[in-house]
Amino acid sequence: MTDFDPATRPIVSFWGVLPEPLRHKLLLGFTGRLHLLDMAGWCLRSNDPGLGPVAAGAIQTAFGENPLDGGMAGELAALAPLRDLLPETTRLSLAALAANWRRPDSSGYYERLLARRDFEKILDFIEKSVAREPDNLYWREQAVTMGLIGNAPDRAESLALDGFPSLPALAGVRDCVAARLYAVRGRGADAARLFQRTGDVFGPAFGSLNAGLCMLGEGDRASAHLLLLDAVRRAPWNTSLLLRAHDLLAGHSEEQRSLGGSTAILLYSWNKGVELDATLRSLMQSELAGSSLFVLDNGSTDDTPQVLRSWQGRFDARLGSGRFTVITLPVNIGAPAARNWLMRLEAVGRHDYACYLDDDVEVPTDWLLRLGAAAHHYPDAGVWGCKVVDHANPALIQSADSHLLVEPDAGPLDLSRMAPNPFRLSDLHIQTLDSGLFDILRPCASVTGCCHLFRIRTLLETGDFAIHLSPSQYDDMERDLRLCEAGKFPVYQGHLTVRHKKRTGAASRVSGQEEGNALGNRYKMQTMHDRDALLAAMRAERDLLDADLRRKLGLVERAVLD
Repeated sequence: MTDFDPATRPIVSFWGVLPEPLRHKLLLGFTGRLHLLDMAGWCLRSNDPGLGPVAAGAIQTAFGENPLDGGMAGELAALAPLRDLLPETTRLSLAALAANWRRPDSSGYYERLLARRDFEKILDFIEKSVAREPDNLYWREQAVTMGLIGNAPDRAESLALDGFPSLPALAGVRDCVAARLYAVRGRGADAARLFQRTGDVFGPAFGSLNAGLCMLGEGDRASAHLLLLDAVRRAPWNTSLLLRAHDLLAGHSEEQRSLGGSTAILLYSWNKGVELDATLRSLMQSELAGSSLFVLDNGSTDDTPQVLRSWQGRFDARLGSGRFTVITLPVNIGAPAARNWLMRLEAVGRHDYACYLDDDVEVPTDWLLRLGAAAHHYPDAGVWGCKVVDHANPALIQSADSHLLVEPDAGPLDLSRMAPNPFRLSDLHIQTLDSGLFDILRPCASVTGCCHLFRIRTLLETGDFAIHLSPSQYDDMERDLRLCEAGKFPVYQGHLTVRHKKRTGAASRVSGQEEGNALGNRYKMQTMHDRDALLAAMRAERDLLDADLRRKLGLVERAVLD
């Protein structure tokens, strides 16, 4: 594998000889710190020397995605098996990072600041800490993390890079940190130059891959094409890269298609007049041919009714009279019930498609055409969804392609456990920043409910959203599980990015009551599905992902050989 040559060993055959458990892990993607380290650990435990390049690539990629994580660096530098596996440049960089990264002895005040999510005060504290300990890379790591979550990338850049230790072994680390920050700030060409300058510290394909993604962001498809194919030659196991390269070659990145039928766009809202107004404005500016809007006011007591009245005439003029419908309820019946109410409206049922949108998103002008492209390539999907990013900081992905992970040896249903029937969805997207690797089109197990499109027939046949999972976001996930069990898997359209104003993941802050509701609903959701059915769905999804990837490898391989 070390001397992989696509001219003598086709990528398709390379993929075919990988051990099945490793292929299952690779199908999820080749990104995300926890996932990458898990794959590397599996390769090392297999005692198969042929998997050394995959293990090394996973470790180096995790390092490159987290170039200031001194805790991880220290653990990796101390592992004896890695001394012969990793190149000297990587080993020296890991050791230097670990030696110059120190967690503070007392961090109570800082932890209280983090709990309050006051990012200005957090960054003020980090600035003082960097000035006090300029050689302690822990604080520079905190500057990058909190600066990005707090939507202050310019401040993150100055705190992380000004006065950075000038040790030769840390030169690649500094270049990588700078490149990632430049990419977030829209300086793609500068970022690409620095990524390529990191050499082999972060793996043989890391520089070309990330430079190629940056050039895609700059609109330079020719340079991106060459860089990404160079990366494929160097790391044919990188499934995220293979899928991204395929979509670039196939034209999926820019593809737009009409759905070829009428669409009912469904929104429900409760006391979010300002956010709803912005969502309707973005809809007004988008392509809406053949669409009607239905908005359910879920008992709002703010200015939502006035907002809806203000948009009535504008949408009537744009779409035609009778194609902007408002349903007003006296009380808030919750999200699942609101979704059910909308889907059961007779006027909605006369459309070919139904698309649910959250009331606090902003869509691009071509959003329906992007979903149309997904429906064209995967017409049998149960639902089509998109990539959702944080509205304030689009580098933070809230939702991407999620895949079903079921513990096969968990035993029978046990209602006494917090997880009575353990299963979960993959979460690679929250383990890293949005570099463009999630801009892919493929099947999955679940897509976000912020923006998802159904055929009306499928929507009605699959049954209602579960009202006993209110209030939570699990009702859309639970419905997707039913689709998976029926063999109608969702499809993720990563070339459509929707911006969401509600913060989730590392950027969110929820109350104890909200967290308790979520835990309770997750418990209930696990009791609603049979273990054997979930295991069968997971295996069927793996087969589907494997077949989808193998089908796409041919195009990538031909481009590599040209």
